[in-house]
Amino acid sequence: MTETQATRLILFDCDGTLVDSEWLYNSITAELLNGLGFSEYTPELCIELFAGQAWSSIKKTLEAKHGMQIPRDIVERYIAISNQKMDTNLNTPEGIIALLEDVQGHYSICVASNGERNNVIKSLTVCGLKPFFPDEHIFTKIQVERPKPAPDLFLYAAEQMGYAPEYCTVIEDSIAGVLAGVAAGMHVIGFTGCVHDKAQQRAKLEDAGADAIYARMDEVSAALLGSFKP
Repeated sequence: MTETQATRLILFDCDGTLVDSEWLYNSITAELLNGLGFSEYTPELCIELFAGQAWSSIKKTLEAKHGMQIPRDIVERYIAISNQKMDTNLNTPEGIIALLEDVQGHYSICVASNGERNNVIKSLTVCGLKPFFPDEHIFTKIQVERPKPAPDLFLYAAEQMGYAPEYCTVIEDSIAGVLAGVAAGMHVIGFTGCVHDKAQQRAKLEDAGADAIYARMDEVSAALLGSFKP
């Protein structure tokens, strides 16, 4: 039996996987950090350093690196700006709706995201993906002690959905997410379709331990559904 044939549950990351939002969110991060005097943080650098990480982790990293306290309200400011901008600045990777429609008959699916819960639900709604994921199938960092790259969120989501880790496949775009999936003992598919430098990101996801990496959602669909084709 192959890894794909063993899969019963697919855990989708949200930002950079279901929703093409990494540029938007990291642009907001750069804007906030520039406002604090850290002019070196461009959107490109924020993507490189922080993609897939929870803002609580980003805040700790910045405080340790710069030896200063980041304002306590920065997370709330980030959420407010994101909530305002996502109505008109979000897209989906080509083929995601077709993939979700195709896999529904064969797998259980859920979302497991380091994002802020309200932002995750709103981004799925804005992009027309919410019908695939009822609220109880959307899991976010607030429900666990440690966000990705710790495995806690994936393990919690799998437990709530009723599946052991060995029957789960994670689809992730970030190093933190791939590391979390590997640590959880799950099959991990890396997705590079929402980044500009796909070759560079592919190398990073390979180093993080992804079992397979694809740049298009039709490739992901073919990998997931291959065992069901005659």
